[in-house]
Amino acid sequence: MKPFKNALIVGRFQPIHIGHMKIIDIALRVADKVLIFASSSDKVGTVRNPFSVEYRIKLIEKVYSKEIEEGRLQVLPLADLTNENDLTFAWGDYVISHANNVLNEKLECIIYGKDKNIFKCFSKKIVKGISEIYVDRNQLEISATKLRQYIIDDDRHSFEKYTSEKIHSEYDKLRSILLKINEE
Repeated sequence: MKPFKNALIVGRFQPIHIGHMKIIDIALRVADKVLIFASSSDKVGTVRNPFSVEYRIKLIEKVYSKEIEEGRLQVLPLADLTNENDLTFAWGDYVISHANNVLNEKLECIIYGKDKNIFKCFSKKIVKGISEIYVDRNQLEISATKLRQYIIDDDRHSFEKYTSEKIHSEYDKLRSILLKINEE
């Protein structure tokens, strides 16, 4: 039996990389069921949010198809409450409330990359009774911003170094989307 019945991860996954995978893998080790919200689902085609939520979810599903099939992992879109930079307690309340509704039970654990801004998102009141696991974002020296730049620069080697081999076949599509956005 695992320490938690459920856990939540929220991220943009623009696109999924080994840093995201580390967080997801930890969640799968400590919780029976993991819910992932692919946030900013209402944003697409910008430098910061180039990929549609459907495509981002498809990439996550390619990497974690077994866990999804087993019912241990669920990936859903989550629109921004107001805007993508809204890191307020209202946003945190929105996320946790949405998670409780999807899970049909109280959220037990949130797992995220340790970031100074995360403390702006969840009031002590809303996370009372919810365990929080922080994963150091700097250990792996990768971010989605860096990964997108590798793709734009046609550095396939670095892309493959920081992503699952299960999405290496998506490189040309990812690059095509990014180059189109950079032309505009």
